[in-house]
Formats: sequence, structure tokens, C-alpha cells
Amino acid sequence: MLTFEKFTGINNVVPGHRHKQTDLAQALNVDIGLDKEIHRRAGFTRVVEDCHKNLWQALGFMLATCNGDLVRSDNGVRTVLLPSLGSDRVWYCNLPDGRTSFSNGLINGLTDGTLAGTTTWGPPIPAGVGAATDVPGSMFPGEYQRAFTYVRLSDGLEGPPAYAPPVTVASGGLLCTGLPTLDGHAINVYLSSHNGAELFLAGQTLGPAFSFTQANERLVLPLRTHMLEPMPVGTLTAFWRGRVLVAKGNVLFASLPHRWELCDMRRDFKQFTAPITLVQPVDGGVFVGTEHELAFLGGTSWDGLVYSRHIKGRTVLGSGVTVPGEKLGASPVDAMVGIAGGELVAGFADGTTKVLTADRYRTAVTEVAATFRDVNGIPQYIAVPQ
Repeated sequence: MLTFEKFTGINNVVPGHRHKQTDLAQALNVDIGLDKEIHRRAGFTRVVEDCHKNLWQALGFMLATCNGDLVRSDNGVRTVLLPSLGSDRVWYCNLPDGRTSFSNGLINGLTDGTLAGTTTWGPPIPAGVGAATDVPGSMFPGEYQRAFTYVRLSDGLEGPPAYAPPVTVASGGLLCTGLPTLDGHAINVYLSSHNGAELFLAGQTLGPAFSFTQANERLVLPLRTHMLEPMPVGTLTAFWRGRVLVAKGNVLFASLPHRWELCDMRRDFKQFTAPITLVQPVDGGVFVGTEHELAFLGGTSWDGLVYSRHIKGRTVLGSGVTVPGEKLGASPVDAMVGIAGGELVAGFADGTTKVLTADRYRTAVTEVAATFRDVNGIPQYIAVPQ
């Protein structure tokens, strides 16, 4: 048995023969106290015998994948929320309205923990626009622009439009047929005024046909999702100042403020030079890690964010976690911890960083599942290689 009176941590940077008596090359199944004392790590009790992976604590329910299905797990009782999500890693984000977003890079969605409350991430853009026929009515003769949107019946959310070629009305009415219906959704039909460009609501239909034969003055309500798109299917997801952030490759997208299922991809994005591996908001901005760097986007508005590089080298995928600032000797405002440049790095609310393992510990791992926990007052950062 070897007894340590003082412990200064693991050191895998210098050769073993240069270790001090207070250094260790590795430490397995132990916890380190606030005074650097060592405790044997407590064991665990298996709660359920199951096949869960991609575990996530949502607001009031637990999510996981089991045999490729997204499930809600309640003490061993599984409710399948989305079948055939797949076996890839799933990335989650808890939203203020009680829902949780999920995405594996190919399939995404939102759930409140119920089958009825599990939806796509925003109504999709209609796959077609059907055909238009001139019929008798009270419309002014002229050329009319057209657009169609889906409206989710469960909550009334309207999605982005599919635009149709202009059509000429000579007889005073318009009949639209062959519209692409979608289960759980209605179709909103939009028309411009004669020879106009702005689109206004003409009506709604649950079927594949719609006709408008009224006077142009009935076209009043404008299209409010013009040029928008559903949020892209990405990986890392976070919530920051009323927006949802989603990483897709080397681009970070932001939803509209407080409209988390819609995105203006023409302007609400930030592009990096390498695939994004970390997205960790703090009070003063957003830390973004890539395969080349750890950067900070400083500011309190999306349009005003200012880029600065802090760490050169790979930021480990999945290593970013939120940590109470006081646990890192800072203000109580949330901070973050991640692995960048092979070392453990803390990032603070003002955008500053501190390398916690400088000259003592380095790792070559490229992907982890990380979390932060507080055990008997002892803060612990845990990163499990994937």
C-alpha cells in the first residue's frame, strides 16, 4: 500500500523517472477532494437491465436510444417516441418551453416526452405546388404570384413556403389542384394582388385542392415566413439568448429569436475553417471549438458577435460542458470546460480562458461524452472516450 500525504495530480507530460513524489502517471477509480486528498470512488448499482445509449436528462423525463429507437425511459418502462432514429450518436438541447431537441446529423426533431408531442423540427417546405387553372370569379385580371406553406395542426406553427411560378388570371378566379397534403398539417395558400409581388393569405385547405374567386381586397394577411427555412439538421446544439444554435459541418446556424424552428439561412450563420466540435454559450458570448482551434464569439447579440482565437489545436468533439463559475474560482455566472489543444481548458463569462492542465496533462483523444457533476461538494469533470 502506498500512502500519499500530498497529491499534486496526474502528470503524463514529463517522463516517469522525473515525477515528483506527489505525482501520479494515472489514477483509476478514485476521486480527488478539494484539499487534493484521494478517496476511493464509490461503486454503482444497476437500476435497470436495458440496452440504452445516448442518455439525456430532459426537463422531467429521460431520453435514450434503444435498438435504434428514440425512447423515453421511466424506471425501465420504455415509450418509443421516434422509431428508427438509428445507432449514431444523438445530440440534445433542452429548450425553455419544456421540449428537447434531438439530432444525429441526419434526422432531427423536438419532443416533450410524449408520442403526440414528438414532431419534426419545424414544418417542412411543401414538396410541390400542384397545378393552377383559371376559373370564373371576382379577381382582377392580371398575373399572380403563388406560395404554399404547411401549418402544423397540433400547435398552429406555420412553416416556410414553396414558391410557384406566376399564373395569369383572366376569368376572375383560380383553382389549385394536386397540392401535396401531409398528415397532421393543413396547407395555407398565398396569392399576390394582380401584377404584384407581395404575398397574402388566400385561405387554408386540408385537401389537395383550393379555389379563390373572391375580390382582391380579401387578400390582407401577409406571408410571415417569406424566405425562411426549417432549422438545418446538424449535430451540436445549444440555447443562447433566445436562439437555438446548431452546428452543421463548419457552419454555426442560429434560429430566429424565440422562433426556434425557423432559420434565415441567408444571414444567421457563422462560418469556420474546420468542422465544429464544441458550442458552449456563456453570458458574454459563445465558445466555439473546431478541429483546428478554440475560439470565442464575444457579444450579446447574434449580429454583433466578434471572433477571437484562444487555443490553437483540435477541440475534442463532445468535450464541452457547462460548469457553475464558482466551481472554477470565478463569478457565479455559468462558465464552460472543454478539451482543446490536448489540455483541459476553462472558458469564462467574459470570454477569457484558462488552461487547467498546462504542462501536466495532455490527451490525444478525438471524441468524448462529457459531463459535469458535484459529488459531496467535490466538482468533477468526466469525459469518456467514444
